[in-house]
Amino acid sequence: MISNMAVPDRPLLTLCRYNAPYWKAYLIGVLVGCVFQAVGLAMPIVFSALVDDFDNRVMTRALLWNYFYLLLIIAAVTAMARFSQRMFIGRASRKFEFDLRNDYFRHIQGLSQEFFNRTKTGDIMARATNDLNFVRDFIGAGTMGAVDLIRIPFSLAVLMYFSIQLTVTVMIVLPVASLFIYFLLKLTRKQAQRVQARFSAITSLAQENLSGARLVKAYDIADREVRAFNSESEVYAQENLKFVATKASIGPIMTIAFRLMLVLALWRGGLMVMRDESTLRIVFEDGWLAIRSAPFELGDLMGFITCLLMVSASLLGSALVAIMYQQGAAGMNRISEIMSETPAVSDSGQSDSMVTALRGGIEFKDVQFAYPDSPAVLRNISWKCEPGQTVAIVGPTGSGKSTLMALLTRKFDPSSGVVLLDGVDAREVPLKTLRTSIGLVPQDTFLFSDSIRANLTLGKPEATDDEIMEACRIAQFDETLSGMAEGLDTLLGERGINLSGGQQQRLTIARALIHDPAILLLDDALSSVDTHTEEQILTRLREVMATRTSVIISHRVSTVRGADRILVLRDGEIAERGTHEDLLAHRGLYSEMYDRQLLEDELEDA
Repeated sequence: MISNMAVPDRPLLTLCRYNAPYWKAYLIGVLVGCVFQAVGLAMPIVFSALVDDFDNRVMTRALLWNYFYLLLIIAAVTAMARFSQRMFIGRASRKFEFDLRNDYFRHIQGLSQEFFNRTKTGDIMARATNDLNFVRDFIGAGTMGAVDLIRIPFSLAVLMYFSIQLTVTVMIVLPVASLFIYFLLKLTRKQAQRVQARFSAITSLAQENLSGARLVKAYDIADREVRAFNSESEVYAQENLKFVATKASIGPIMTIAFRLMLVLALWRGGLMVMRDESTLRIVFEDGWLAIRSAPFELGDLMGFITCLLMVSASLLGSALVAIMYQQGAAGMNRISEIMSETPAVSDSGQSDSMVTALRGGIEFKDVQFAYPDSPAVLRNISWKCEPGQTVAIVGPTGSGKSTLMALLTRKFDPSSGVVLLDGVDAREVPLKTLRTSIGLVPQDTFLFSDSIRANLTLGKPEATDDEIMEACRIAQFDETLSGMAEGLDTLLGERGINLSGGQQQRLTIARALIHDPAILLLDDALSSVDTHTEEQILTRLREVMATRTSVIISHRVSTVRGADRILVLRDGEIAERGTHEDLLAHRGLYSEMYDRQLLEDELEDA
């Protein structure tokens, strides 16, 4: 299997590289296909001889049975050859699909947050399903169809074996038909790209609505969302109808051309038979091709028409292959767009020889950060935390608290300045080391549709039941767990929908504790629990935080007052810093926040 392959903007080259491991299967499929075509071409010659024997009145029962057996053998051999061809090429194309789909998913997993900020999930999914299916169909059925094209030159040779003049007569139709088909195929490719783009849009819309089902119901906007989906579906349907109409035009044009060729063959060939005309043939003599004149008989006409029908089927197949190519090329281009993305955050060239574990030292030096096409979110941020210390970050909404946390986990890199971990530039710490050394409890919790045990042990699958239950006790999740009939094996709905917001947050805190990280990051991790539960969790967490570096982001002053150092952010800058007592004595922004929250608590109690 091919892994970690960088995919350039050359879809055809990419296809070749992914299919290269299965070249033997494709080669066998092509060779078997050639056998299928070669044996099939014997059919017109046998029919010609059969008709001539009837016409010359030399046919006997025994001879007729011989013809029957011969045709039966030809049919059996071609059927077996076609089956073998489908098995070899079909299986190889499925393996190619397996490799490309897995590498596509692996590549996406390695991309930075910046990519997901600008790319819709539905679009990513559409490329991994619909577009990839088109590519697989082109590689599988398209390859078999391309092998069938081998029949065309050999069929033309058989046609000229029967009559060169008649072959030239019927082929007059092809140049005009080919011109029409060429322009239709160009339109087909453009329309295929539009259809696949609209499919991405409708998939994105469906994914967003399904993810936000609770919000849709809460605001009773289901009818509005249905109308929006219907509108997008109508656009997709219209583009699809245009594509179908363009694609469907190719068949009738080819059919008309074939019918004309058949009519010309019957008309001109019939006259030649009735007039006992001679014709020029291409024949083998002494191992060389030669042109000889010979009478054109009824058997020759029947053999010519049988071979012409085979040519017609091959030409129609070539049009279908061309259509599959247009869809496959459009799909591969869209997949390549994603596969050619490079992560904005990646390991440096020195990462393998640098830090293998973190102790917990953190330092920001003159850090600035701005999102693309946006003003700076953080400016001149400098602070330091020794291993084992607890630092709290508070500030109004939009002051840059979560962005600071994102820099710590290297979702993004600073626009300028440097983030140091244990005195080493974070960009030189291997991402695996960095992220396995950090336990993050995000503000927006995410749970997988799996058991509670699987969600708790994401960072440490080998965790024992004792470790799991101890973490649940500290996070105050043990009571919730005891009320579930299946306990740790209870299955969660999508995104943990069968848990409340507070239960989800407590589960994610327990998950981070089981991970046993050197650095614990709590990004407003207690916002969904009540004040009493918060105090209980914090009391138990202090034992854990005493042995590791902790960074706490919170809107509640009560959550951070026990921290060794508190940073107060305002408009992307550190406005104040110090301990809880120092900041209260300073009577600045922190003190205002503290007084306001005391008042809110009193009003809530009242």
